[in-house]
Amino acid sequence: MSLPKSDLKLERLKSKAAIDLLFEKGEILRSKHMMLKYQTSGTNSSFCAGVSVSKRNFKKAVDRNRIKRQLREGLKQTEPQHYFAGNCMLIFTSKKQIDTSMLIKEISLLLAKKQSL
Repeated sequence: MSLPKSDLKLERLKSKAAIDLLFEKGEILRSKHMMLKYQTSGTNSSFCAGVSVSKRNFKKAVDRNRIKRQLREGLKQTEPQHYFAGNCMLIFTSKKQIDTSMLIKEISLLLAKKQSL
């Protein structure tokens, strides 16, 4: 039994086993500033998402944490119709910081692109 998309809730992806499985068997979508690694699951009743920022691109923890907060806020502000049952990881790949509104648009585009597949 699958839930309607409106019933899916956004949760944090915390489990090491789930993250490892996501990186082993997940699929990738890319945009200008980020990458979406995802794996769908028909049995899961939630949309679990994690965020990541490379230490190589942003040396200061303050900068990495700020971008992570922006990514989480962007996920919350995207419409629940873009959510899917499964796990995903948003990885910020740009070498420069961008503003939150642009980040939200890019997250929405990535999730919409995933829905169209």
